[in-house]
Amino acid sequence: MNIHSRIILIILTAVQFLASQLLEDPRLHSLVLQGIDQTLRQDYPAAERSFQSMIAHAPAHPSGYLYLAGMLQAKNTDLGDRFDEQRYDSLLNIAEMRARPFLQQRSTAAIGHYYIGCAEAFRSYTRSENGNIASGVYYGLAAGGSLERCLEADPAFMEAKNILGSFYFWRSKLAWIPFVPDRSAEGIGMIEESFSHPYEKHLASHNLMVIFTEEKRYADAERYGLIMLKEYPDNRLFLWNLMTVYEKWGRTKELTETVRRLLNSTMSAPVTNRYTEAVCRVKLAEYALANNDTETARKELRQVTALKRFIGTTKGNLRKKISQAQDILDSIE
Repeated sequence: MNIHSRIILIILTAVQFLASQLLEDPRLHSLVLQGIDQTLRQDYPAAERSFQSMIAHAPAHPSGYLYLAGMLQAKNTDLGDRFDEQRYDSLLNIAEMRARPFLQQRSTAAIGHYYIGCAEAFRSYTRSENGNIASGVYYGLAAGGSLERCLEADPAFMEAKNILGSFYFWRSKLAWIPFVPDRSAEGIGMIEESFSHPYEKHLASHNLMVIFTEEKRYADAERYGLIMLKEYPDNRLFLWNLMTVYEKWGRTKELTETVRRLLNSTMSAPVTNRYTEAVCRVKLAEYALANNDTETARKELRQVTALKRFIGTTKGNLRKKISQAQDILDSIE
């Protein structure tokens, strides 16, 4: 990304507080938990069916459209396959349109601001990922404003604290500019609060891993990765995050094991993300060379150079990874 437990009484209070933050329709609640679980298990067809069922069950509610758009974005990030941007934008447009009626009553205004803010945050992320930084910043600021209005309407709206906390942290990187406050610690605290929410745990974990890695708080980043990978051991997003943590932390043994896990998961996916494959194989070749195992290094590097036919078909600069592999190969042959 870029510039973009305690005594029983307290536990019971937390549970009652949390219940007020869940979707009131039990069918929607069940489906969203099911869809999130399927997305984390990287069973995207099943997740799509769950979120489509949300839309069919409650077509006037924004949640199904928003979660389906989020799943499509997660799938594209994971598999690096074709992204239907028109469908994605349409889902976000509908989610915003379905959210606006909630703004008309004080009792539901927080819900409306929340879903509009989420849609704007999704747009910010994808625009930035596609290189449109100006548009990404615009929607990021809009999302921050919407989520602040959500919390003004309902300060206990925990779901809003995840994205808004991340916004506060990354905006604080610009605190050297006059009138831009440093709210990084507050932002981290907000994300940590949202971690206890069943709809937000996965995204909060990801946000905290990225932020703690940025802050060189590697043990904290590792902790959230291990929590998620205990439940979803093949999840490539959290394996990638953990790989980054161990690489920056200098934990070579754990890093090598994580790279192998990521590669195995990548190669067993219905669609192979060739960029992720190349990244893993180059790293494994470098580790092999560090241990004077040139045979293993050559094997991994040759498999990378054989990926030329996939250039232009996946996210990430596959051409650059192939060139890197070829340079290393030339140096040892």
